[in-house]
Amino acid sequence: MLASTLSSVLVALSACSLASASPFNHIQARNNTGSSSSRKTCIVPSQYAASNGTADDSPAIVKALQDCANGGLVQFPMGVDYFVANPVVAVNLSGIRVEQYGNLHLPKDISYVQKIVNSTEQTWAAAITWFILNGDGIEWVGTKNVTTGWIESYGQAWWDANNATGLLARPHLFQINANNVIITDYKARKPIAWQVADCQSRPNMRLSGNNFTIKDTVLDASTTGGFPFNTDGFDVAATNVLIDGFTIFNGDDAVAIQSGAKNVTVRNGMASGPGCHGMSIGSLGQNQGLYNTVSNITFTDITMVNALYGARFKSWIGGQGLAENITWANIRMSNVSQPILVTSSYTNQGSAQTQIQAGAVSGRPNNSTVVTKNFKWENISGTINSNTPGDGSCVTNPCWYEQGLPNLDGTQAIIIECGSDTACQDFKFKNIQLMPYNSEPSSVICLNATAPLNPKLGFECTNGTFIPTN
Repeated sequence: MLASTLSSVLVALSACSLASASPFNHIQARNNTGSSSSRKTCIVPSQYAASNGTADDSPAIVKALQDCANGGLVQFPMGVDYFVANPVVAVNLSGIRVEQYGNLHLPKDISYVQKIVNSTEQTWAAAITWFILNGDGIEWVGTKNVTTGWIESYGQAWWDANNATGLLARPHLFQINANNVIITDYKARKPIAWQVADCQSRPNMRLSGNNFTIKDTVLDASTTGGFPFNTDGFDVAATNVLIDGFTIFNGDDAVAIQSGAKNVTVRNGMASGPGCHGMSIGSLGQNQGLYNTVSNITFTDITMVNALYGARFKSWIGGQGLAENITWANIRMSNVSQPILVTSSYTNQGSAQTQIQAGAVSGRPNNSTVVTKNFKWENISGTINSNTPGDGSCVTNPCWYEQGLPNLDGTQAIIIECGSDTACQDFKFKNIQLMPYNSEPSSVICLNATAPLNPKLGFECTNGTFIPTN
Protein backbone atom coordinates (compact mmCIF):
# COMPACT_ATOMS: atom_id res chain seq x y z
CA MET A 1 0.00 0.00 0.00
CA LEU A 2 2.77 2.39 0.94
CA ALA A 3 4.73 2.14 -2.30
CA SER A 4 1.68 2.42 -4.56
CA THR A 5 0.15 5.40 -2.80
CA LEU A 6 3.39 7.37 -2.56
CA SER A 7 3.77 7.35 -6.34
CA SER A 8 0.54 9.29 -6.75
CA VAL A 9 1.50 12.27 -4.62
CA LEU A 10 2.64 15.56 -6.12
CA VAL A 11 6.10 16.58 -5.04
CA ALA A 12 8.86 18.75 -6.39
CA LEU A 13 12.00 20.14 -4.92
CA SER A 14 11.00 22.86 -2.46
CA ALA A 15 13.10 25.57 -0.89
CA CYS A 16 13.89 22.98 1.77
CA SER A 17 15.44 20.66 -0.86
CA LEU A 18 13.73 17.41 0.02
CA ALA A 19 16.80 15.69 -1.43
CA SER A 20 17.18 12.93 -3.99
CA ALA A 21 16.09 10.42 -1.38
CA SER A 22 12.52 11.76 -1.54
CA PRO A 23 10.02 8.99 -2.41
CA PHE A 24 7.75 11.38 -4.33
CA ASN A 25 7.27 12.09 -8.01
CA HIS A 26 7.98 15.50 -9.51
CA ILE A 27 5.06 17.27 -11.25
CA GLN A 28 5.17 20.90 -12.34
CA ALA A 29 2.24 23.32 -12.26
CA ARG A 30 0.34 24.21 -15.43
CA ASN A 31 -0.45 27.72 -16.63
CA ASN A 32 -4.11 28.51 -15.99
CA THR A 33 -4.00 32.27 -15.50
CA GLY A 34 -7.04 34.40 -16.27
CA SER A 35 -9.17 37.28 -15.06
CA SER A 36 -11.02 37.03 -11.76
CA SER A 37 -14.33 36.65 -13.56
CA SER A 38 -13.02 33.69 -15.54
CA ARG A 39 -11.01 32.10 -12.73
CA LYS A 40 -10.78 28.36 -13.13
CA THR A 41 -12.38 26.45 -10.27
CA CYS A 42 -11.21 23.04 -9.11
CA ILE A 43 -13.60 21.38 -6.65
CA VAL A 44 -11.74 18.58 -4.87
CA PRO A 45 -13.74 15.31 -4.99
CA SER A 46 -13.86 13.12 -1.89
CA GLN A 47 -14.05 9.35 -1.38
CA TYR A 48 -14.22 9.69 2.38
CA ALA A 49 -17.91 9.02 2.95
CA ALA A 50 -18.17 6.22 0.40
CA SER A 51 -15.08 4.41 1.75
CA ASN A 52 -15.70 5.06 5.45
CA GLY A 53 -12.56 7.17 5.55
CA THR A 54 -10.19 4.58 4.08
CA ALA A 55 -9.67 5.74 0.47
CA ASP A 56 -6.79 8.13 -0.16
CA ASP A 57 -7.91 11.57 -1.36
CA SER A 58 -4.39 13.00 -1.66
CA PRO A 59 -4.18 12.32 -5.44
CA ALA A 60 -7.35 14.36 -5.95
CA ILE A 61 -5.93 17.19 -3.85
CA VAL A 62 -2.71 17.06 -5.85
CA LYS A 63 -4.61 17.23 -9.13
CA ALA A 64 -6.69 20.20 -8.03
CA LEU A 65 -3.59 22.12 -6.93
CA GLN A 66 -1.93 21.24 -10.22
CA ASP A 67 -4.86 22.14 -12.45
CA CYS A 68 -5.60 25.45 -10.71
CA ALA A 69 -2.02 26.34 -9.82
CA ASN A 70 -1.95 29.62 -11.73
CA GLY A 71 -4.75 32.00 -10.85
CA GLY A 72 -7.27 29.29 -10.04
CA LEU A 73 -9.62 28.51 -7.17
CA VAL A 74 -9.35 25.20 -5.27
CA GLN A 75 -12.38 24.33 -3.16
CA PHE A 76 -12.90 21.85 -0.33
CA PRO A 77 -16.66 22.20 0.12
CA MET A 78 -18.23 22.94 3.47
CA GLY A 79 -18.72 19.86 5.64
CA VAL A 80 -16.99 17.43 3.25
CA ASP A 81 -14.30 15.16 4.74
CA TYR A 82 -11.06 14.07 3.06
CA PHE A 83 -8.49 11.39 3.96
CA VAL A 84 -5.01 12.73 3.18
CA ALA A 85 -3.08 9.48 3.40
CA ASN A 86 0.12 10.89 1.92
CA PRO A 87 2.01 14.20 1.93
CA VAL A 88 1.00 16.86 -0.59
CA VAL A 89 3.59 19.27 -2.00
CA ALA A 90 2.68 21.89 -4.60
CA VAL A 91 5.20 24.19 -6.28
CA ASN A 92 5.07 27.12 -8.71
CA LEU A 93 1.73 28.28 -7.37
CA SER A 94 0.77 31.74 -8.59
CA GLY A 95 -2.30 33.76 -7.70
CA ILE A 96 -4.08 30.70 -6.31
CA ARG A 97 -6.93 30.75 -3.77
CA VAL A 98 -7.64 27.67 -1.67
CA GLU A 99 -10.95 27.51 0.21
CA GLN A 100 -10.66 24.82 2.86
CA TYR A 101 -14.19 24.60 4.21
CA GLY A 102 -14.09 20.81 4.56
CA ASN A 103 -12.05 18.67 6.98
CA LEU A 104 -8.67 17.18 6.07
CA HIS A 105 -7.91 13.99 8.02
CA LEU A 106 -4.37 12.62 8.35
CA PRO A 107 -3.66 8.90 8.92
CA LYS A 108 -4.23 7.49 12.40
CA ASP A 109 -1.85 4.54 11.92
CA ILE A 110 1.38 5.53 13.70
CA SER A 111 3.60 2.86 12.11
CA TYR A 112 2.33 3.77 8.62
CA VAL A 113 3.18 7.43 9.12
CA GLN A 114 6.60 6.58 10.57
CA LYS A 115 7.41 4.53 7.47
CA ILE A 116 6.71 7.55 5.29
CA VAL A 117 8.85 9.84 7.45
CA ASN A 118 11.72 7.33 7.64
CA SER A 119 11.62 6.71 3.88
CA THR A 120 13.46 10.01 3.34
CA GLU A 121 16.45 8.97 5.45
CA GLN A 122 16.42 12.54 6.75
CA THR A 123 16.19 14.08 10.20
CA TRP A 124 15.99 17.76 11.04
CA ALA A 125 17.24 19.04 7.68
CA ALA A 126 14.40 17.91 5.45
CA ALA A 127 11.98 15.73 7.35
CA ILE A 128 8.58 15.00 5.86
CA THR A 129 5.96 17.74 5.95
CA TRP A 130 2.37 16.78 5.14
CA PHE A 131 1.45 19.99 3.30
CA ILE A 132 4.00 22.18 1.48
CA LEU A 133 3.03 25.13 -0.71
CA ASN A 134 5.61 27.09 -2.73
CA GLY A 135 5.05 30.05 -5.01
CA ASP A 136 3.96 33.67 -5.21
CA GLY A 137 0.48 34.93 -4.42
CA ILE A 138 -1.15 32.22 -2.28
CA GLU A 139 -4.42 32.65 -0.39
CA TRP A 140 -5.59 29.94 2.01
CA VAL A 141 -9.07 30.58 3.41
CA GLY A 142 -10.80 28.56 6.09
CA THR A 143 -14.15 29.06 7.79
CA LYS A 144 -15.28 30.51 11.11
CA ASN A 145 -17.69 27.56 11.42
CA VAL A 146 -16.03 25.56 14.20
CA THR A 147 -17.70 22.29 13.14
CA THR A 148 -15.82 22.10 9.85
CA GLY A 149 -12.71 23.36 8.09
CA TRP A 150 -10.20 21.56 10.36
CA ILE A 151 -6.94 19.78 9.66
CA GLU A 152 -7.23 16.72 11.92
CA SER A 153 -3.90 15.06 12.75
CA TYR A 154 -4.91 12.70 15.61
CA GLY A 155 -1.84 13.49 17.66
CA GLN A 156 -3.27 12.27 20.97
CA ALA A 157 -2.28 8.66 20.26
CA TRP A 158 1.26 9.81 19.48
CA TRP A 159 1.49 11.85 22.67
CA ASP A 160 0.14 8.98 24.77
CA ALA A 161 2.78 6.68 23.27
CA ASN A 162 5.60 9.19 23.77
CA ASN A 163 8.81 8.21 25.42
CA ALA A 164 10.53 10.83 27.54
CA THR A 165 11.25 13.15 24.61
CA GLY A 166 8.56 12.21 22.10
CA LEU A 167 8.24 9.44 19.53
CA LEU A 168 10.65 9.57 16.60
CA ALA A 169 9.68 9.83 12.93
CA ARG A 170 6.97 12.40 13.48
CA PRO A 171 5.94 14.41 10.42
CA HIS A 172 5.56 18.15 10.32
CA LEU A 173 2.21 19.57 9.30
CA PHE A 174 2.22 22.72 7.19
CA GLN A 175 4.97 24.65 5.44
CA ILE A 176 4.75 27.68 3.17
CA ASN A 177 7.79 28.86 1.23
CA ALA A 178 6.37 31.79 -0.73
CA ASN A 179 5.89 35.50 -1.25
CA ASN A 180 2.64 37.44 -0.89
CA VAL A 181 0.60 35.05 1.22
CA ILE A 182 -2.76 35.55 2.96
CA ILE A 183 -4.09 32.96 5.41
CA THR A 184 -7.41 33.42 7.23
CA ASP A 185 -9.40 31.20 9.58
CA TYR A 186 -6.88 28.35 9.47
CA LYS A 187 -7.72 25.64 12.04
CA ALA A 188 -5.58 22.64 13.02
CA ARG A 189 -6.26 20.08 15.75
CA LYS A 190 -4.00 17.55 17.53
CA PRO A 191 -0.85 17.97 15.40
CA ILE A 192 1.50 15.01 15.70
CA ALA A 193 4.49 17.24 16.28
CA TRP A 194 5.34 20.37 14.40
CA GLN A 195 3.75 22.37 11.55
CA VAL A 196 6.43 23.93 9.29
CA ALA A 197 7.66 26.40 6.57
CA ASP A 198 11.35 26.11 5.85
CA CYS A 199 14.30 23.89 6.62
CA GLN A 200 14.95 24.64 10.26
CA SER A 201 12.15 24.32 12.81
CA ARG A 202 9.06 22.18 12.85
CA PRO A 203 5.84 23.94 13.95
CA ASN A 204 2.10 23.84 13.19
CA MET A 205 2.67 26.47 10.53
CA ARG A 206 6.15 27.49 9.40
CA LEU A 207 6.71 30.50 7.20
CA SER A 208 9.61 31.42 4.93
CA GLY A 209 9.58 34.01 2.20
CA ASN A 210 8.22 37.56 2.18
CA ASN A 211 4.97 39.40 2.86
CA PHE A 212 2.59 37.27 4.94
CA THR A 213 -0.75 38.21 6.50
CA ILE A 214 -2.23 35.57 8.81
CA LYS A 215 -5.52 36.27 10.58
CA ASP A 216 -7.84 34.46 12.97
CA THR A 217 -6.20 31.07 13.41
CA VAL A 218 -6.88 28.24 15.86
CA LEU A 219 -4.11 25.73 16.69
CA ASP A 220 -5.27 23.13 19.20
CA ALA A 221 -2.71 20.75 20.69
CA SER A 222 -4.46 20.44 24.03
CA THR A 223 -4.01 16.99 25.56
CA THR A 224 -6.04 14.59 27.65
CA GLY A 225 -3.04 12.37 28.37
CA GLY A 226 0.58 12.36 27.17
CA PHE A 227 2.64 15.54 26.87
CA PRO A 228 2.31 17.13 23.38
CA PHE A 229 6.03 17.44 22.65
CA ASN A 230 7.20 19.92 19.98
CA THR A 231 3.75 21.15 19.00
CA ASP A 232 4.88 24.65 18.04
CA GLY A 233 2.22 27.07 16.83
CA PHE A 234 3.98 29.31 14.30
CA ASP A 235 7.67 29.27 13.40
CA VAL A 236 8.64 32.34 11.42
CA ALA A 237 11.76 32.68 9.27
CA ALA A 238 10.16 35.18 6.88
CA THR A 239 10.19 38.94 6.34
CA ASN A 240 7.30 41.40 6.55
CA VAL A 241 4.87 39.23 8.49
CA LEU A 242 1.64 40.04 10.34
CA ILE A 243 0.06 37.39 12.58
CA ASP A 244 -3.17 38.96 13.83
CA GLY A 245 -5.72 37.11 15.96
CA PHE A 246 -4.96 33.59 17.19
CA THR A 247 -5.91 30.98 19.76
CA ILE A 248 -3.18 28.45 20.55
CA PHE A 249 -3.15 25.49 22.98
CA ASN A 250 0.14 23.63 22.72
CA GLY A 251 3.27 22.07 24.19
CA ASP A 252 6.05 24.26 22.82
CA ASP A 253 6.53 27.76 21.44
CA ALA A 254 3.24 29.42 20.57
CA VAL A 255 5.18 31.65 18.19
CA ALA A 256 8.91 31.22 17.53
CA ILE A 257 10.81 33.85 15.56
CA GLN A 258 13.86 32.30 13.97
CA SER A 259 16.94 33.26 12.00
CA GLY A 260 16.20 35.38 8.95
CA ALA A 261 13.00 36.87 10.32
CA LYS A 262 12.62 40.64 9.94
CA ASN A 263 9.73 43.07 10.35
CA VAL A 264 7.31 40.75 12.13
CA THR A 265 4.26 41.77 14.19
CA VAL A 266 2.35 39.25 16.31
CA ARG A 267 -0.78 40.65 17.97
CA ASN A 268 -4.26 40.09 19.36
CA GLY A 269 -3.95 36.49 20.50
CA MET A 270 -4.21 34.01 23.35
CA ALA A 271 -1.87 31.11 24.07
CA SER A 272 -2.13 28.48 26.78
CA GLY A 273 -0.27 25.44 28.10
CA PRO A 274 0.72 24.12 30.56
CA GLY A 275 3.44 23.22 28.07
CA CYS A 276 3.13 26.46 26.11
CA HIS A 277 6.48 28.23 25.75
CA GLY A 278 5.06 31.61 24.87
CA MET A 279 6.15 34.34 22.47
CA SER A 280 9.74 33.34 21.67
CA ILE A 281 12.76 34.59 19.77
CA GLY A 282 14.89 31.59 18.81
CA SER A 283 16.37 29.36 19.43
CA LEU A 284 19.37 30.97 17.75
CA GLY A 285 22.93 29.74 17.39
CA GLN A 286 22.61 25.96 17.55
CA ASN A 287 24.84 25.58 14.50
CA GLN A 288 28.02 27.26 15.65
CA GLY A 289 29.14 27.78 12.08
CA LEU A 290 26.16 29.97 11.13
CA TYR A 291 25.56 33.63 11.98
CA ASN A 292 21.88 34.06 12.92
CA THR A 293 19.97 37.33 12.55
CA VAL A 294 16.56 38.51 13.75
CA SER A 295 15.35 42.13 13.72
CA ASN A 296 12.32 44.39 14.15
CA ILE A 297 9.93 42.04 15.95
CA THR A 298 6.87 43.13 17.97
CA PHE A 299 4.59 41.02 20.17
CA THR A 300 1.63 43.03 21.45
CA ASP A 301 -1.83 42.64 22.96
CA ILE A 302 -1.44 38.97 23.87
CA THR A 303 -2.77 36.87 26.76
CA MET A 304 -0.74 33.96 28.16
CA VAL A 305 -2.55 31.43 30.39
CA ASN A 306 -1.14 28.46 32.39
CA ALA A 307 2.08 28.56 30.37
CA LEU A 308 5.71 27.78 31.13
CA TYR A 309 7.00 30.98 29.49
CA GLY A 310 5.46 34.26 28.41
CA ALA A 311 8.00 36.57 26.72
CA ARG A 312 11.11 34.57 25.87
CA PHE A 313 14.49 34.82 24.12
CA LYS A 314 16.71 31.73 23.74
CA SER A 315 20.13 31.17 22.22
CA TRP A 316 22.72 28.42 22.53
CA ILE A 317 26.10 28.49 24.28
CA GLY A 318 28.75 29.22 21.67
CA GLY A 319 26.27 30.48 19.09
CA GLN A 320 26.81 33.58 17.04
CA GLY A 321 24.49 36.19 15.64
CA LEU A 322 22.53 39.37 16.33
CA ALA A 323 18.96 39.87 17.54
CA GLU A 324 17.88 43.52 17.67
CA ASN A 325 14.84 45.75 18.01
CA ILE A 326 12.54 43.31 19.81
CA THR A 327 9.44 44.44 21.75
CA TRP A 328 6.98 42.62 24.01
CA ALA A 329 4.18 45.01 24.96
CA ASN A 330 0.72 44.84 26.49
CA ILE A 331 1.07 41.20 27.55
CA ARG A 332 -1.31 39.71 30.12
CA MET A 333 -0.04 36.72 32.09
CA SER A 334 -2.14 34.30 34.13
CA ASN A 335 -0.36 31.52 36.08
CA VAL A 336 2.82 31.63 33.98
CA SER A 337 5.89 29.93 35.51
CA GLN A 338 8.60 32.16 34.00
CA PRO A 339 6.87 35.22 32.54
CA ILE A 340 9.97 36.96 31.14
CA LEU A 341 13.11 35.01 30.22
CA VAL A 342 16.31 35.78 28.33
CA THR A 343 18.77 32.88 28.21
CA SER A 344 22.02 32.34 26.33
CA SER A 345 22.44 28.75 27.52
CA TYR A 346 19.45 27.07 25.88
CA THR A 347 19.47 23.28 25.55
CA ASN A 348 17.10 20.82 23.92
CA GLN A 349 16.30 17.53 25.65
CA GLY A 350 14.95 16.06 22.42
CA SER A 351 16.47 13.85 19.71
CA ALA A 352 18.19 14.70 16.43
CA GLN A 353 14.76 14.75 14.79
CA THR A 354 13.68 17.60 17.05
CA GLN A 355 16.72 19.81 16.46
CA ILE A 356 16.32 23.11 14.66
CA GLN A 357 19.77 23.00 13.08
CA ALA A 358 22.86 20.84 13.09
CA GLY A 359 24.90 21.26 16.24
CA ALA A 360 25.97 19.43 19.37
CA VAL A 361 23.61 19.53 22.33
CA SER A 362 26.36 19.21 24.96
CA GLY A 363 30.08 19.90 25.19
CA ARG A 364 29.79 23.09 23.15
CA PRO A 365 32.75 25.53 23.14
CA ASN A 366 31.76 28.65 25.05
CA ASN A 367 33.65 30.91 22.63
CA SER A 368 30.89 33.24 21.44
CA THR A 369 27.31 34.28 22.10
CA VAL A 370 24.39 35.77 20.18
CA VAL A 371 24.31 39.54 20.78
CA THR A 372 20.98 41.10 21.78
CA LYS A 373 20.28 44.81 21.28
CA ASN A 374 17.37 47.14 21.99
CA PHE A 375 14.97 44.76 23.71
CA LYS A 376 11.85 46.30 25.31
CA TRP A 377 9.26 44.90 27.71
CA GLU A 378 6.36 47.28 28.38
CA ASN A 379 3.01 46.96 30.15
CA ILE A 380 3.30 43.33 31.20
CA SER A 381 1.05 42.27 34.06
CA GLY A 382 -0.50 39.25 35.75
CA THR A 383 0.33 36.28 37.95
CA ILE A 384 3.31 33.94 38.33
CA ASN A 385 2.80 30.20 38.83
CA SER A 386 4.61 29.93 42.17
CA ASN A 387 2.53 26.96 43.41
CA THR A 388 3.31 24.30 40.76
CA PRO A 389 5.88 25.87 38.39
CA GLY A 390 6.94 23.98 35.27
CA ASP A 391 5.18 22.14 32.49
CA GLY A 392 5.57 18.44 33.30
CA SER A 393 8.01 17.70 30.48
CA CYS A 394 11.21 17.24 32.51
CA VAL A 395 13.15 13.98 32.36
CA THR A 396 16.41 15.31 33.82
CA ASN A 397 17.50 16.74 37.18
CA PRO A 398 17.99 19.63 37.13
CA CYS A 399 15.24 20.19 34.59
CA TRP A 400 16.29 21.56 31.21
CA TYR A 401 14.56 24.86 31.97
CA GLU A 402 16.34 25.22 35.32
CA GLN A 403 19.93 24.59 34.21
CA GLY A 404 22.27 27.50 34.82
CA LEU A 405 19.73 29.49 36.82
CA PRO A 406 20.49 29.96 40.54
CA ASN A 407 17.89 29.94 43.28
CA LEU A 408 14.71 29.42 41.29
CA ASP A 409 11.81 29.55 43.74
CA GLY A 410 8.77 30.27 41.58
CA THR A 411 8.68 34.01 42.32
CA GLN A 412 10.80 35.18 39.38
CA ALA A 413 9.02 37.77 37.25
CA ILE A 414 12.16 38.41 35.18
CA ILE A 415 15.13 36.16 34.35
CA ILE A 416 17.97 37.73 32.37
CA GLU A 417 20.96 35.48 31.67
CA CYS A 418 23.32 37.13 29.19
CA GLY A 419 26.05 35.12 27.52
CA SER A 420 28.72 37.73 28.35
CA ASP A 421 28.97 41.17 29.91
CA THR A 422 28.59 42.73 26.44
CA ALA A 423 25.92 40.42 24.98
CA CYS A 424 22.91 42.40 26.29
CA GLN A 425 22.66 46.02 25.20
CA ASP A 426 19.92 48.64 25.64
CA PHE A 427 17.42 46.46 27.50
CA LYS A 428 14.43 48.43 28.81
CA PHE A 429 11.66 47.38 31.22
CA LYS A 430 8.66 49.60 31.91
CA ASN A 431 5.46 49.00 33.88
CA ILE A 432 6.07 45.36 34.81
CA GLN A 433 3.45 44.16 37.31
CA LEU A 434 3.80 40.42 37.88
CA MET A 435 2.85 38.85 41.21
CA PRO A 436 3.42 35.26 42.48
CA TYR A 437 0.38 33.27 43.55
CA ASN A 438 2.03 32.50 46.89
CA SER A 439 1.86 36.21 47.86
CA GLU A 440 5.64 36.48 48.14
CA PRO A 441 7.32 39.53 46.55
CA SER A 442 8.20 39.04 42.90
CA SER A 443 11.91 38.64 42.22
CA VAL A 444 14.50 38.76 39.46
CA ILE A 445 17.53 36.78 38.36
CA CYS A 446 19.88 38.99 36.38
CA LEU A 447 23.30 37.97 35.05
CA ASN A 448 25.61 40.21 32.99
CA ALA A 449 23.13 42.94 31.94
CA THR A 450 25.67 45.58 32.83
CA ALA A 451 24.62 49.11 33.76
CA PRO A 452 26.86 50.93 31.22
CA LEU A 453 25.31 49.01 28.32
CA ASN A 454 21.79 49.04 29.78
CA PRO A 455 21.32 52.50 31.35
CA LYS A 456 17.52 52.33 31.15
CA LEU A 457 17.11 48.73 32.32
CA GLY A 458 14.43 49.72 34.83
CA PHE A 459 15.78 47.75 37.82
CA GLU A 460 19.13 46.88 39.35
CA CYS A 461 20.75 43.83 37.74
CA THR A 462 21.15 41.71 40.85
CA ASN A 463 19.46 38.55 42.08
CA GLY A 464 16.70 39.38 44.53
CA THR A 465 13.43 41.23 44.99
CA PHE A 466 12.16 43.04 41.90
CA ILE A 467 12.27 46.77 42.63
CA PRO A 468 11.51 48.94 39.59
CA THR A 469 13.58 52.10 39.19
CA ASN A 470 11.32 53.88 36.72
